[in-house]
Amino acid sequence: MARLIRSRASGGGRGYAPGVIPHRQPRVAASGGVLLALAGLFIAHTLEYLRVWGSAGVVWSMTNPVHAYMLPVAGALLVLSAIFAFRLARAWHVLNERLDRAAAGVRRIWRGRAEEVSSAQATPPTAGTRLVAIWLPLAAAQIALYLIQENVEALARAQPPPGLGAITGTHWAAPLVHLYVSLLLACVVRICQILFRRREAVVERLEALLRAIVRRRRTTAVVTFGPIGRIVAPLERLGRHLWRRPPPLLLDI
Repeated sequence: MARLIRSRASGGGRGYAPGVIPHRQPRVAASGGVLLALAGLFIAHTLEYLRVWGSAGVVWSMTNPVHAYMLPVAGALLVLSAIFAFRLARAWHVLNERLDRAAAGVRRIWRGRAEEVSSAQATPPTAGTRLVAIWLPLAAAQIALYLIQENVEALARAQPPPGLGAITGTHWAAPLVHLYVSLLLACVVRICQILFRRREAVVERLEALLRAIVRRRRTTAVVTFGPIGRIVAPLERLGRHLWRRPPPLLLDI
């Protein structure tokens, strides 16, 4: 999910070694992708039951012993979503802190004060994921999970599993519902991604400006000039007596 929502901007890796955060990104991406797929599955499943049986069908599906797991799953998804939202808010806050520090450093240099810049290297930007690249895999994962869910529920009711029949017949519109829900989730992910990328670009540019100014000031301070020799005028070099009128010569009479 770090690739989708740009959670690398969290800046929480300042206490880690330089090679630690890139190894953490795939795990965050995998956990975020699973969370999105499960949330989309729950929402689409509920909307499908609402479409077929109305509000009474939704209540029945939640209270049915076969669907007894739905309410605990909903609670777990809410908790996980809140945790992920908190991490995103933390990532945005860290970006704002970096922006404020860089702006304060530029202002101090403008006022003639010394400024120290951290030697830590900036994290390389991660390429953004397009909307279709988020939407289609997410929709495929939701539909696959929906088929597994319906077949497992049929086995729990001691009925033959429907196989692909879970998305035909009465539930013919289930794939369309999943496509719609996954599109909405992909749009949310893409919007968050764009916002984080723009904020990161502003932060990186201001930090680069601050580093360039500090390097320029240090380079200027290192350059020293040798003592400038005193320029002697020709009159002083040859002597002022050369410009005086010579005394008169004595004539022998």
